Amino acid sequence: MKAVDSGRALPRSVLASGWLRNAPGRVLDAVQKAARRQRFGDGDMIFARGDPPTYFCMVLAGRVRMSRVSANGRESVYSVVGRGRWFGEISLLDGKPRTHDAFAVGSTELLVLGRRDFDRILAVHPEGMQLIVQQICARLRVAFDHAERAQQAPVDARMAARLLELADRTDHVVRVSAEDLGDMVNRSRQTVAKYLQAWEDAGWIRRHYRQVELLQPAALRRLATG
Repeated sequence: MKAVDSGRALPRSVLASGWLRNAPGRVLDAVQKAARRQRFGDGDMIFARGDPPTYFCMVLAGRVRMSRVSANGRESVYSVVGRGRWFGEISLLDGKPRTHDAFAVGSTELLVLGRRDFDRILAVHPEGMQLIVQQICARLRVAFDHAERAQQAPVDARMAARLLELADRTDHVVRVSAEDLGDMVNRSRQTVAKYLQAWEDAGWIRRHYRQVELLQPAALRRLATG
């Protein structure tokens, strides 16, 4: 993990995302003063399952893969965290070890807020806790939606929904492999690759190494929503 010169303050428009989306200025200022930017190379581990909770992070650039490795050595990917999203708050709130491994996907830059600063900011600004609770509730709702789709929706609709969820908000590039996407929708890499090929033939996407570019997100959205 490499430190980044923090002399250039992040604009509020960048900082105000995730749990800070509707935060008052005083909370944004407190986080801005305490947080530090850190860089990770592709594949670098950010934290490991079982690690003590020491910091809370927001993705400034790149992606973060959240996964677990089973007893037989197979990695299961649960999510890929994109730009503007915070992660790692659960362990900070309950004080228990990390539940997943977190790896950088591509060159990745994070905004890192240490646990001591996190606790201090919430103590001084208790409205921050309500914002955290709202973020957790929003994620639970998404998880329930995924569970419902997993039981009812066809695999291609679930794939389209996950790609749209993971898509970068500016260039519509999803940095995810067919195997990772298969883990997310509980299907094999071969099944996922078949649908990706059909979508590429239709002009909806363009595939690159461990990346999917969404050329026609509206078409994928129609498929995802049925």
